[in-house]
Amino acid sequence: MNNYRLALYLVAATLVSGCATLNKSECREADWQVIGLEDAAKGHPLTYIGNHRKACAEYGVKPDLEQYRAGHQAGLTRFCTPDNGFKQGRAGRGYNNVCPVELEGQFLAGYDTGRELHELKSEIDHRLRDAQTAKTEKTQLEEKLQNIETMLVSGVMSASDRRALLDEFKGMQTRHATLAVYITDLELGAARMQDEYDVLNSSHSYY
Repeated sequence: MNNYRLALYLVAATLVSGCATLNKSECREADWQVIGLEDAAKGHPLTYIGNHRKACAEYGVKPDLEQYRAGHQAGLTRFCTPDNGFKQGRAGRGYNNVCPVELEGQFLAGYDTGRELHELKSEIDHRLRDAQTAKTEKTQLEEKLQNIETMLVSGVMSASDRRALLDEFKGMQTRHATLAVYITDLELGAARMQDEYDVLNSSHSYY
């Protein structure tokens, strides 16, 4: 398990450990084979039964491990497919290493492709958001520069105030120029990544 997948697994484990998975009626009427199948189809590991055990202990109900295990094995055949791997990766979901060896390779082939698309899309969106934020600041600076320019040509100020205003004006001009370059770099980078995304998205064979 690489560090990225391990981190996702730990986050997922933290999220599910803090809430009851089944209520009173669900515990008492549970079909553990069906529950195992559904959990596996959602990508939960076999150890997820521990969450059900904790939830149902309050009602005096103990999960049937053998029935759950049988359902879980059947559910993995639904989860561990190349197309589902692609969907999981593209949605940015974690992988809990639940697939058996004979199915994991095909699942990860789809998952890694989907994950690459997800990460490209996330980075494109991040760059475009940063560019928009920079554009907003640049517009605000343009308004301030125009106001300062108006004040400078008015001549109604002392020499010291004029020098201070000129220094502020020059600083804003430098920041404005820096933002212009920054925005261009962000937009060009986003465009290059969009090209990568489009090529990858059109070349994969997953659904």
